Amino acid sequence: MAQLLAIIAILLYLFSTYRQLSVIYTDNAVSRTGVLTTGAIATVLHGIIWFMPVFNDGTLVFSFFSVGSLIALVISALIIISAIKKPLENLFLGIFPMAALLLLLNLLMPATSNTSPQWSPGVTSHIVLSIIAYSVLTIAAFQAVMLLVQNHQLKHKHLSGIMRILPPLQTMDRLLFEMLGVGTLLLSLAIASGFIFLENIFAQHLLHKTVFTLIAWGILSFLIFAHWRFGWRGNVASKWTLTGTGFLILAYFGSKLVLEIILKKV
Repeated sequence: MAQLLAIIAILLYLFSTYRQLSVIYTDNAVSRTGVLTTGAIATVLHGIIWFMPVFNDGTLVFSFFSVGSLIALVISALIIISAIKKPLENLFLGIFPMAALLLLLNLLMPATSNTSPQWSPGVTSHIVLSIIAYSVLTIAAFQAVMLLVQNHQLKHKHLSGIMRILPPLQTMDRLLFEMLGVGTLLLSLAIASGFIFLENIFAQHLLHKTVFTLIAWGILSFLIFAHWRFGWRGNVASKWTLTGTGFLILAYFGSKLVLEIILKKV
């Protein structure tokens, strides 16, 4: 049952991506509501698949691909909810294929352990805050890429294709810093909760995660300050956003990739 739902969700994610692409590269009038609805159905199915082990036997598995699939699920849900009122549907072009890929990888390479970790409420709040912060800042990274594309197209006077449907630069900049503000606040709360509730946040197995996360937090916080104080925006802001989120990805997925995939340790 889970495999069938996963295949349907993957196809819906890709179909929604195709529908959004058709807005850019053809003259077809595609219903915005239709794209949102298709993506929303895919996301709901994705959520059912991920939480199905909880419904069946009360277990949660946090392997490399399982966590990646969960973060993709949260990102998809957040972007669909946000896109109801904000012009963010072009971010579907990166987010939905990513969600489909991670869902496929999680389907093809399921976790070998069925152990559900027991966490205190404090540690659980740290994990939830971390996942939501990762998700919001990943959306900000996709927004930064779109902003880089828009600036490049405007610089070279290419006003067709995606340029026809992107919001003005000021709107794109504002959306980027709204996401950065929310994501950095959540990351700050996640870091604070980690210092409070984790027994030794600088232990050997957590040291690299802590250091990379603090570097990411410093970069993103400085960017927000520089935007307020010096008016940083556009390409400069986009590059700093991608640098900060890059360190954040290394903080978690880099170490987990080495331990679980390369060294075959769980």
